[in-house]
Amino acid sequence: MANQTQESVAERIICLIVYSLAIAPSQTIFAPMIALPIALAFVLRRDLAIALKRLIALNLFIAVLIASLLLARQSDLALLIFVRTNLLLFVSLILFARADGTDAAIGFSRLRAPKKLVASLFFSAKIANLAKAEFKRFKRALYLRGYKLGANMTSYRLIADFTGMLLIRCFDRAETLGKTMILRGFDGDIPTLVKPRLAFNNLIFAAIAALSFLRFGALI
Repeated sequence: MANQTQESVAERIICLIVYSLAIAPSQTIFAPMIALPIALAFVLRRDLAIALKRLIALNLFIAVLIASLLLARQSDLALLIFVRTNLLLFVSLILFARADGTDAAIGFSRLRAPKKLVASLFFSAKIANLAKAEFKRFKRALYLRGYKLGANMTSYRLIADFTGMLLIRCFDRAETLGKTMILRGFDGDIPTLVKPRLAFNNLIFAAIAALSFLRFGALI
């Protein structure tokens, strides 16, 4: 059987790490820091809608922090945190818009990350996929029965029952998976038939991310 080939996420992980190290400690947003988000939005146009949709959802949580800072009359700090957080989130979301936990595990494996970290990411992705499938099945069952969740005790009980059932199934699957790996002589290494291919675009992104360390043209 021929080995599968897919674009590597290892270089994108490096790109995100470099960009995070450049922008997270900064107390000012400089012009070079917005070069990477602009380049990603232009090159990865097909993933732009996915990233923006998720970014808007995450901003609902960021708004709480920003509101608390505004109430404390720290408008400058609130603006800095808002812009810096959204830049980091946007870069993260668009770089990994179509990746999952398995892709991340393979990427960290290529970067020679500790085996325990790689294995944890891989098995967490498997359990997350199980939870996602169960949630879709739950929504489909409600739809077929013509029931819509609302602010009432029946809906609360349904959600509570589903959450409890989901936790039990995840624990059972994790226990079964653990026993299976022990029987197979699992030593912490995750072998894979996938051969990630190097994408030139990812190297360009990493180079642009490195430019974020330049400190000129302050914007905020």
